[in-house]
Amino acid sequence: MKTFFYSMMAAVVTCSLWISCSKDKETEAENELQVFAASGDITGKLNEFRQRLGGQLNTSPGNETGRREINWDAVPDSFENVNLPADFFNPVGPSANVALQRGFRYLPTAAARVSGNSFAGLEPTNAAQFSAFSGSKTFATVGSNIWNVEFEVPGQPIAASVQGFGAVFSDVDTDGSTAMQFFSGTESLGIFKIPVRTTGSHSFLGVYFPNKKITRVEILQGSAPVGAAVKDISAGGTNDLVLMDDFLYNEPKAD
Repeated sequence: MKTFFYSMMAAVVTCSLWISCSKDKETEAENELQVFAASGDITGKLNEFRQRLGGQLNTSPGNETGRREINWDAVPDSFENVNLPADFFNPVGPSANVALQRGFRYLPTAAARVSGNSFAGLEPTNAAQFSAFSGSKTFATVGSNIWNVEFEVPGQPIAASVQGFGAVFSDVDTDGSTAMQFFSGTESLGIFKIPVRTTGSHSFLGVYFPNKKITRVEILQGSAPVGAAVKDISAGGTNDLVLMDDFLYNEPKAD
């Protein structure tokens, strides 16, 4: 009987230790930086990142959890091929469009534009080089291939931060030509390269920092900006041109 009792006690202790270690590993995993990267068929990783950000897709101000998404088909045709206002996706004031209040803005150091034909109006060969991931419209900066985005409380001109941010890219041909650098204030949280495309045109990168606040993301969009008569490397040009599509991030919160 004693032997059986001691054996049972040992089993309980072993089980308790195993459960404790298992929980420690789960906690450690939750606190680690998480990178979601894919090329070709990116849907699986994109959906994983969505769940990490928050299963609920928010479409109006006043949320504490969940995520935000931007796809450029929400931009009216009247704004195609013209410079978007820096606060287009976070207008404020009593007459502001609530559906556009997504807590996203960019620093006006580069002209941000949307196109329904892959910017073929600037260079005709672009139509065959790029494709949209969702809908028919894509996004690019013109005049500079470096683009900085920041966050605000949706519907308010109040600086905010997120913990995760991701984006879809079209036609990354060259390793290292396209990347995202994350900042928390003046602290760099790291530079992450966008995967080179494999089958198809698209690449995806999302990064989640459980214990950091992302206040700014600097995006290196190809080795040169999209521009008039500028051809992509796979169309006989000398630079790797890249377009962007969907942006994803968790609900921005005031710092």
